[in-house]
Amino acid sequence: MGLMANKNYQINKLKERIDDSKESISVLSNAIACGFLADNHSLILQKWIVEYQHNQEQMETHLTEMQNHG
Repeated sequence: MGLMANKNYQINKLKERIDDSKESISVLSNAIACGFLADNHSLILQKWIVEYQHNQEQMETHLTEMQNHG
C-alpha cells in the first residue's frame, strides 16, 4: 500500500510541475504578445519558452510512463 501511495504522490507532484510549466509558458507568451518589451528581451523570453516546452514534453512523457508502466 505504501508503494502505491508514493507512486500517486509522485504522479501528482509531476502533474503540478507540468501545470506550472504551462502557466510559465502562458505568462511569457503574453509578455511577448503585449509588444512593449525590447526586441532582445523578447528573444530571451522566446528561448525560455522553448526550454519550458522541452521540459514540459519530457515531464509529460515521464508521466505517461509512470501511469502506464508504474
